[in-house]
Amino acid sequence: MTRPLRLESIRPGFPEPSACPDGAEILERWELLLRRVPRLRPWVGEMLGQQRVLLVARLEGQPPLVIERTLWQELARWLREFEALPQFAVSAIATTLQDEEREVRAPAGAEDARAIADAASHSPERAVGEMEALLSDAAFALAFHCVEVRLRPRLASAVEAAPCISRVPESAWFGLLHSSAPACPLLTPDVAVALVLRVLSAEWMTLPAEARRAALRLFGAHASEVRGSAQLDRLCRSLPPAWSLLPESAPDFVAASTQARLALRDAWRLCNRIATSVTSGKRGPLRGGFALIEVDGAAPAGPEELEELSETARKYVGMAGFRRLLALLQ
Repeated sequence: MTRPLRLESIRPGFPEPSACPDGAEILERWELLLRRVPRLRPWVGEMLGQQRVLLVARLEGQPPLVIERTLWQELARWLREFEALPQFAVSAIATTLQDEEREVRAPAGAEDARAIADAASHSPERAVGEMEALLSDAAFALAFHCVEVRLRPRLASAVEAAPCISRVPESAWFGLLHSSAPACPLLTPDVAVALVLRVLSAEWMTLPAEARRAALRLFGAHASEVRGSAQLDRLCRSLPPAWSLLPESAPDFVAASTQARLALRDAWRLCNRIATSVTSGKRGPLRGGFALIEVDGAAPAGPEELEELSETARKYVGMAGFRRLLALLQ
């Protein structure tokens, strides 16, 4: 006996059913997906709301049914992509939005309880398992490579130039970059890199919420905002004590944050170029992440960039995703 579809659990915010002949089937598949990945539920509602606002502005003067039909097309496309991804990747795409909502709504004094829960759900064993699952896919192995050769070296140089921030761990920088990345409903090179950053920053999620909020505010600050103030003192006191970050060190932290963001953009661009090389040069059907990834039409990667990828693959010879990635580029 099949389980009856609970439309009331997913209908809020969904488009008008009469605009799509296959709407009932799409809703049923969404319900199955949302049952497996509950944290995706608020994400879907948020993205539908954003898409509706954009469509109303873009399709001004069109009948309402056109907007509803377009929303169904978007829902069907997102569903196909999510169904083809590992469950962890689907969950991770929604993580940033869920965390932001949780921070806003959390009652005072709830930080310690959340930290305990986060520590349990982001254990080292789970982080290793998630990393292995993610990097078995060629698209995410590519994203890992881009972090390895574009982000890590530049971040290390920025921290080395400012010893006063040397106790801020790499996982925290990766967590800051992931948490500040824009939400996106598609699997793009940017999203692939962001998911890799998430699994590399498991320790970040074990920090108390107050410490993460303070770090994010400092990470996004302008140099002119960190030159001695009572607010800056409060921010630094809220940071993890192990970081030993004093107010006078804040300008160096902000400067390193800028370098980290620039390095992340370099990683995104490299990922897009190599992904273009894969998707434009392959004649047969692609599988896994590369069957879904959307590139922005950049020029393919150059020979030096592909050789750099081969070097990373040799360094991480045990990662199955790299073997699959190199096979796609042959």
